[in-house]
Amino acid sequence: MGPEEPLKVLRAQYHDFLNRLQVISGLLDLGRHEKIKEYLGRAAEEFAARGRVAKAGLPGLAWVLLRFQAEGVAAGVKVFCDLEKVPPREGPGSEEALVACLEKLHAAIAARVAGTGEERVLTITGRNVPGGYLLTYAGAFPWEEITAAAEKAVFDGAGIACKVFGLEKLELFWRFATGEE
Repeated sequence: MGPEEPLKVLRAQYHDFLNRLQVISGLLDLGRHEKIKEYLGRAAEEFAARGRVAKAGLPGLAWVLLRFQAEGVAAGVKVFCDLEKVPPREGPGSEEALVACLEKLHAAIAARVAGTGEERVLTITGRNVPGGYLLTYAGAFPWEEITAAAEKAVFDGAGIACKVFGLEKLELFWRFATGEE
C-alpha cells in the first residue's frame, strides 16, 4: 500500500466533513434549527462509527474497513462498524490473509449493488469468540451471490469459515489461537 491510498481515504473523509459543515451552514441560514440538531445527531453517529473501526487494534483490518466505508458511499452502501479489540494471536490466521479476503468480499458487495439506485445499510460487527474472531456483516444483501463472486475458496484457504444466513447476514469466523487457550 502506497501513501496515495490513505490520502485518498483521508481526502474523502475531509470532503465529507466539509459537506456536512456546508449543510449545517445552510440550515442555519434558513433558520431550521430543529433540523440542525437532528442532522448533527446523524453525522455524529457516522463519525463515531469510523472511530470505532480503529479499536480493533489491527492496522490492516482497520484500514480495509475504513476504505470500504469511504468507497461504499459511491456504490450506495452505508457501512457502520462496531468492533471489539482483537486479542493477541498465535499460530495460523494472518492479518494479511484476512485483509485479502475482506478486500475481495468488499469488492463483490460494491459490484453487486452499484448502479441499482438503492441505498443499503451494512453493519459490520467484530466480536471475540472462543478460538478466534467473528465478523458479522448484517444487511439485506444477496450473500450467496456475493460470497461466490468473492471466491469462497479464498476464505477457506485463509482459515476463515464463511456462513450465510439467507439475505439477512454473513458471518466470517477467523480462526486463530490466543495465548489464553
